Amino acid sequence: MKKQWSTIKEGIIQRKKVIMTVSIASVLLFGGAAGTAVYAVNKGNLTEDEAIKMISEKLGGEVTQFEKDWDQPMTYEMTVKTKEGYQDVDVDAEKGEILSQEMEDGDDEDMTTQQAVETAKVSSDQAEKIALKAVDGQVTDMELDSENGTLVYELEIKQGIKEYDVVVDATTGKVLKNQLDD
Repeated sequence: MKKQWSTIKEGIIQRKKVIMTVSIASVLLFGGAAGTAVYAVNKGNLTEDEAIKMISEKLGGEVTQFEKDWDQPMTYEMTVKTKEGYQDVDVDAEKGEILSQEMEDGDDEDMTTQQAVETAKVSSDQAEKIALKAVDGQVTDMELDSENGTLVYELEIKQGIKEYDVVVDATTGKVLKNQLDD
């Protein structure tokens, strides 16, 4: 009887050791994979503040408008006020390289980006929060634009496999459009 009990006890101890070893290995494996995934997503990306500082210094001006474009590659779209005027600049968010740079045309009948930013009473951050209350998801694109004489933020919000177009009045903060994109 003692011998049987001893054999059973050893079997239980062995199983516990195997279970503990497998558990620890699983935690280490999945933890490492999660850490690697987080690193891969964030590796090399400039923060918004770093990008603004870098472009301000490179162009010798002040960033007056900033938006993140989530397309691949992810870019930062900025308007920079320089001595020469306003420039629209697209920056690779990972490498920090200027992808495109264009002077704004001050002769257009439409208001310039700077005029639009100064006219808007609702900030881009506020517009994003308002839109995300209307549609729960992730903002993939946002633009400040004029529609029929009304200054608006046009946002694209991805919700799973669906994409919504949301338009927020830049003066009142009212949602003017909330539509599933076809």
